Amino acid sequence: MTAKTEKAERKKKMEEFTRILAVPVILTLVNSIFFKMAMAAFAGHPASDGALVRISAGAHALSAVFGFQFGIMTLLVYLWGRPADLYVRNPDEKLKEKIRVRLGNIYRDAFLMLFIVQAVSLVISSLAPGTVSRAEYAAAGVAFLAQAALLVVYIDAHLSKQKNLMEALYSPGELSRLRSGFSIPVYIKISTLVLGFAILPFFLVYMTAYNRVPWDAFYMDLIYMLGISAALLLNGLSSIYSGMQVPLDGLIAKMKRVAGGEFVKTRIYFSDEVAHLKAGFNEMVDGLKEREELQATFGKYLSIEIARELIMNKKVNLGGEDMEAAVMFCDIRNFTPLSEKMSASMLIDFLNSYFHYITPPIAVHNGVINKFMGDAVMAIYTPLLGSDDYAADAVRAAVAMRKALAEFNASGKAPARVDFGIGVHAGKLVAGNVGTAARLEYTFIGDTVNIASRLESKTKDLNTDIIVSGAALEMARSSLAGSVVFEPLGKVALKGKADTMELYKVA
Repeated sequence: MTAKTEKAERKKKMEEFTRILAVPVILTLVNSIFFKMAMAAFAGHPASDGALVRISAGAHALSAVFGFQFGIMTLLVYLWGRPADLYVRNPDEKLKEKIRVRLGNIYRDAFLMLFIVQAVSLVISSLAPGTVSRAEYAAAGVAFLAQAALLVVYIDAHLSKQKNLMEALYSPGELSRLRSGFSIPVYIKISTLVLGFAILPFFLVYMTAYNRVPWDAFYMDLIYMLGISAALLLNGLSSIYSGMQVPLDGLIAKMKRVAGGEFVKTRIYFSDEVAHLKAGFNEMVDGLKEREELQATFGKYLSIEIARELIMNKKVNLGGEDMEAAVMFCDIRNFTPLSEKMSASMLIDFLNSYFHYITPPIAVHNGVINKFMGDAVMAIYTPLLGSDDYAADAVRAAVAMRKALAEFNASGKAPARVDFGIGVHAGKLVAGNVGTAARLEYTFIGDTVNIASRLESKTKDLNTDIIVSGAALEMARSSLAGSVVFEPLGKVALKGKADTMELYKVA
């Protein structure tokens, strides 16, 4: 892109900013029309001969300074908007920051300039020949109110359409945050609009009627006043619609998208009430996105099924409770000599691939992975977490894991043939949070867990891959209905247990 093209692009982006510089022309027009109408209403009463009392020399002085007001306002507005003109010629971050500050305080600066112009005009008029009457001061006050109302309308109409400008001045991240700046509350904007271009014109009409001012003396000023009041009133209503209704409609649409799982943000152009609402919405989206990322990340390490059950059903007592469940332990056979043949990265890739194959059957059969312990995995099947037929579900999962392991070995993703051992036992256990206030883990403890771990270890001694306790088989037998074949292993002594236990292998 050439320097000339870049300058043209910058100029195009600054066009919305420079449009605000047309305000002196409109202010002068409103000032003149309302001042003349107010003078007719306050000073124009009939004399004995039916003619209007002559407007004093002070009134002529006030009328003469309209051109001066236009010049002063034009100069002030030019100085206010000069950084934009300089930025078009030579882009500089300091100039951009000045534009941001001035745009953020546009209401304050506009009213300050208006006050300065009116104050200087009244001082000059008071120094001119003749005395400025109360009627003329009142007319000047009416004109000031009309101009103040115009500023609210004009600035709002301008601000509601300056999206390209804001995108040129701020990055997407900056546009999603609330920025400092002077703003006018919505109720004051509406009140000012109604006061300046509805109540004030009708008040002047009432005063002309009250003072019995002849129609010929003010009808042209009246037509101009009503015409410009109607135009500005409609423009103000349009600005309020563009500044409130349109953003709110867009916010509602974005809320629906967020509810559908799409974390979209809304852009903030101003610092009014709608901007605060948008900022709150963006903060909510950031919070939801962060929680989603935490869930997606830590759900890989913790049991997301348990978390989901806690949120949806609130069945699990985090303080600890007794429950009936089946516990499964699965461990790779002879893992140590297998791991010694692999580098650290190869070992992690191998385990990830292995678990990718053998863990899906656990979830398919209503199980919950409680933890990974190196090459081992512990799974829980319990009615509280969606497994009503928990013992049979654990056995079905073990058989499906055997098939998954065969597929893994056939895939060639392991450096050698992989075998595992699975132990399944059912009974009572305790579930709850274990740890400290800073770090808790929802886990399962008790004799049932210990026995399931011992059964997995016994698969090596008994030369089989899946061992099911007699207690688990009794619970699962009717549900399995012969779909799984069991072979008795007799009564076997387990480490740490005084009594022997009836065990079965899955054929």
